Amino acid sequence: MWEDNNPLSYGSSPPTSPYDHIQTPFGHHHGPPSPSADSSENDEVPDFTSKSRDPNEHNGHEAPDTAPGRTVNDTDTDIDEEEEDYYGGRRKKGGYSSRVEQILWETKDLEIYIVDAGKNVDGSGGNFIVYTIRTGDLEVRRRYSEFASLRANLVLLHPTLIIPPIPEKHSMADYVAAPTRAKEDQGIIEHRRRMLSVFLNRCARMKQIRKDTVYMRFLDPNASWSEVLHSPPISGLPKHPLRAPPIDPSRPSPAHQYLPIPPSNSKLKNVPSPPTSPDQNTPRPTDFTHTRSLPSTTANLSEADLDPYFISYEANTRAYETLLTSGVEKVNRRMLNRLSNLSTDMAELGARYNAFSLSEPAPTLGPAIEKVGQAVDSTYLATEELAAGLASGFTEPIRESAQFAGVVRSVLKYRMMKRVQEEITRDELAKAKMKLEQLEKSELEARRIDSYLSGSGVPPSGAGSGQQDGGRRNSESSVQQSQGANKSGSSGDSDAGSVDSDFPPTHSSPMPPPISTSPIPYPQSSPPSGGGALPGMNSSVAASGQHRKASSFSNPLAYPVSKIFGKLTHAVSGIVDADPETTRRNNIGKTRETLVQLEAALQVAGRDVEDAGKGVLADLHRFQGEKETDMKKLMINFAKCQIEWAKKNLESWEEAKVEVDKISVR
Repeated sequence: MWEDNNPLSYGSSPPTSPYDHIQTPFGHHHGPPSPSADSSENDEVPDFTSKSRDPNEHNGHEAPDTAPGRTVNDTDTDIDEEEEDYYGGRRKKGGYSSRVEQILWETKDLEIYIVDAGKNVDGSGGNFIVYTIRTGDLEVRRRYSEFASLRANLVLLHPTLIIPPIPEKHSMADYVAAPTRAKEDQGIIEHRRRMLSVFLNRCARMKQIRKDTVYMRFLDPNASWSEVLHSPPISGLPKHPLRAPPIDPSRPSPAHQYLPIPPSNSKLKNVPSPPTSPDQNTPRPTDFTHTRSLPSTTANLSEADLDPYFISYEANTRAYETLLTSGVEKVNRRMLNRLSNLSTDMAELGARYNAFSLSEPAPTLGPAIEKVGQAVDSTYLATEELAAGLASGFTEPIRESAQFAGVVRSVLKYRMMKRVQEEITRDELAKAKMKLEQLEKSELEARRIDSYLSGSGVPPSGAGSGQQDGGRRNSESSVQQSQGANKSGSSGDSDAGSVDSDFPPTHSSPMPPPISTSPIPYPQSSPPSGGGALPGMNSSVAASGQHRKASSFSNPLAYPVSKIFGKLTHAVSGIVDADPETTRRNNIGKTRETLVQLEAALQVAGRDVEDAGKGVLADLHRFQGEKETDMKKLMINFAKCQIEWAKKNLESWEEAKVEVDKISVR
């Protein structure tokens, strides 16, 4: 049974914002005061333990053992009973694995808060900032690097989902300029605290992430994050995300390891353009109106038909990101700087008016000047609050929207890379089939030749060919040597030339007898003077022996050259195929094995592309709805900030006007 060992206290209340009464696109960043610890201690049986249930409870329907998410084909209006159980706050039959799971299961509109951000004080060492996360009545401290690893692993575990972004890391320029300030800047810490809270709440509103064990353990104070990173399902992820299925990447099939990895800049071969106007001859979804539209999840479109929609959506997302980063965000940042400078000037001006009122002796002029100074001070405070409210309620959401555009493009690229992977697999399979066909033709031709040679009485290729070639070379060598030794002639130069000649004997000359291989006996005495031949030795042979002996020692480079070329000959002989028949048969076996692997890879690639397309399309519809809602709230928030600022200024300046009207001129 799971045990709640939360060591953190709940005495502190969440910080407040000057614009808490304004509804931001992210909901309220800060929650109500912490629940007291007595509320859970008074319960006799904890809620997260399994209890016996009345079979007639909840109108006779029992909660399911699990609440699996809807399939990618379900629409937002098509929610089954299990989904209603999950979001309706009904208890999970069989109990919960942790207190966090119970809170996430039973609380539909759950808000997760980051109630504190400060230096690490748990005694573990290290100068870093930790963020205290409150989920229901549980609190856990995590650092920024753990948030980053959580998001990175959620992207790997759910490649077809648009995982919310987190605030960026410090740039290298910030560390170089001020290493200490970059880590301890209170404005940066508060910005991260707000945006990390937004990240957690956005993840909690995604049903696939809400039920993910990695996400639950991140919010669990009893879970060690380093152990989570080295345990399933994260430990089961393959090295490359394209060699994993889109639905459950931590459990790839054996055929996934044979999938090719396309280059990062790969593109589809043929992509038709989507229709921009109604055309009766062009098949299209019924809800298609322009290139920015997405087909319905119920439209029965093939992956090739979905390609132009996704490509068009990616192009529009890129334009949207450029508009936000180089347009709205740039101008808004400049406006915030000017508002900050205006509030500083107003504070100084208010102090001057107050000092001026003290030096004025007139009974009605002095109070009027003081009231104007107070109105200026009120404008300074309202302007400061306006800048803070726009920074947290407008600038940060705009920046997050630009980050979302990058996330959408990465998800669309994943789906496109899966499509390219399928095309490459299909091409590799076609090449393997063609190669196997050629090898089998070569094998049949070789067998036909061997059958013909064996039928005509000639030994087939490969049987004794080495011995025949060796005997043929020996006979040719013997013929050349005997021709030079026994040829009749009176000239010694002619005899020497015949020995060194590389030409075979002509057909007109008779075949000379082979040279005897028995050694020629040399006398013990020295040879006769004058260079005569030994007894019983042909003069031409003697001259040839003297000639060869002289040539072998006349060139000092003969030995090193022969040694080098001997190594080269040995290397070439290792490259040259000595047994082409065996090599051909081995290639046929390997090609057939590759063919089986590619066929299995093509099957899983087709399923992956289909699952990726459906998953991406369903989540794009969800994201599109959330984006439109967020932009609507964003504009309303911007207008409310301006109205609130104007109301405060109007009230203070109306009071100042009343006091100015009291001035009497003598």
